[in-house]
Amino acid sequence: MSQNFQVIPLGGCGEIGMNLTLWHVDDSWFFVDCGTLFADETVPGMDLIFPSLEAVRERGLQPTAWLITHGHEDHIGALPYVYQEFPGPIYTTEFTAELIKEKFRGLALPEPEIHIWQVWQKTTFRQAAVTPFPVNHSIPDACGLYLETRHGNLLHTGDYRVDRSAPEGSVTLDNLARITQGRKTLLMTADSTNVFVQGRDKEEKQVAGSLTQLFSSARGRVVVATFASNIWRVKSIFDAARANGRKVFLAGRSLLRNYEISRRLGVMGDVEDQFVVSSEELKMIPPQQLCIICTGTQGEMFSGANRLAFGTLENIKLDGDDLVILSARAIPGNEKTISVLINQFWRLGCRVLTGKDADVHVSGHGYVEDLKDCIAVVKPKFFMPLHGEYRNLVQHLRVAESAGVPPEHCHLVENGDVLTIGPEPLGVTDRWTVGRDYVGSNKIILGSSDVLRNRVMLARNGIVEVSALADSSFTRLLNEPKVQVRGVDVAPERVREVVKSSFRDVSRSQRKAHWSEESFSEELRIAVRRELEADVGYKAVVTIFMHRL
Repeated sequence: MSQNFQVIPLGGCGEIGMNLTLWHVDDSWFFVDCGTLFADETVPGMDLIFPSLEAVRERGLQPTAWLITHGHEDHIGALPYVYQEFPGPIYTTEFTAELIKEKFRGLALPEPEIHIWQVWQKTTFRQAAVTPFPVNHSIPDACGLYLETRHGNLLHTGDYRVDRSAPEGSVTLDNLARITQGRKTLLMTADSTNVFVQGRDKEEKQVAGSLTQLFSSARGRVVVATFASNIWRVKSIFDAARANGRKVFLAGRSLLRNYEISRRLGVMGDVEDQFVVSSEELKMIPPQQLCIICTGTQGEMFSGANRLAFGTLENIKLDGDDLVILSARAIPGNEKTISVLINQFWRLGCRVLTGKDADVHVSGHGYVEDLKDCIAVVKPKFFMPLHGEYRNLVQHLRVAESAGVPPEHCHLVENGDVLTIGPEPLGVTDRWTVGRDYVGSNKIILGSSDVLRNRVMLARNGIVEVSALADSSFTRLLNEPKVQVRGVDVAPERVREVVKSSFRDVSRSQRKAHWSEESFSEELRIAVRRELEADVGYKAVVTIFMHRL
């Protein structure tokens, strides 16, 4: 039996998103969260990115249990894609469980084995015990985890903020004090998202108050774009609408889904009298009596906000009397698409407000003083930051030091590092190979696969296809080569010239007697690509279809 207690992040330590961490306690393996990132233009045709589990596969590991802290995509998005290969009981809270079930149903997958956690209730496994405790976040039922082992105890915050009048009904800081009371915490692992933001975050009730005032001054419709998972924000918008006598219409499939789950579980309270069920009812509601909640704060192509901006949402045409509020932060990398969205609203004459203009958003992640307060309450012997880019991790170590953790007890751990915390030695003792896998058209595409490599190569370099016929001895061409060029700055006539001259050079080779059509085509392809590279300055993807009589 292994004598170690190890923490091994495979995602989320070095980037913000696609969180996945392994806890190795003796011979048990706990898989904590399983998230995704949205793919960008660097991986054409891909929709999602998630941590590669190749290192887990190589070692033949299977989870003792999946421990899921909350329902955001960067914590549950990859679960349906990896669960079939790495099954195990899933432990999570009720709201998160409903989101996970919806994801499996959406992909027509069998429902996984899910155990509903009640916060503060300890679940005992063979080698450890885990107690979930509530934390403030932008989604209901978010929790941190307290792991008790014979080697020592670990407190994992999950994603959290500190809201002293939280809609959840409790405060992260108080819950940290409660979960650690009478216990010594050997290691604390904590969210680093906002470690560069000074001070303390605002409270959700401030946003609700600000929205109420903005709604009262709006002449026409009020459109509020937010994340579909930010249920507390959706509730604040409903409250502001009710205070101003406005009906509410939800635009966005994920928003409708999350609303239904929230209503079914009693999270939203009594809002049924405000909810407009169908778009047909929109025609009968005066603009000054309507609030539209939509998705699309990041400028997503088919979101509710995008459809409103470009006039493709049925029965709604915005105009100069309408107020548009983007109630979310801009995720780094999305600035361009957000700018396009905002400019389009301006073209319609709408007044547009963001978090820079008014108190319409608070973060789901604590600011520096919040992080410091939480570390000081827990008083861990050792500290490890996670959920952040490299610079976030480094800065969080400095915050931990300012909160009383000795510098030599602060561990900078990146994806793949194996942090051993018991009994000895202490620190990073090994490193696993890490990488990224992808989802395209609901299929897993391994990061090491030829499919992805070819997609990227085709997108970056363009395609040149040549079809030609030669005599039996590859001495002369019998027809004019047929050429197709896509995405390469070269004329087909130039390609034909290159093919003919390269054919003459290759056909003179002393090895031609041993060539098949395939080997001759490959030799010709290399020669043509080399010549075209000199012309266009980059390596195009060249395909040669050479046949002989």
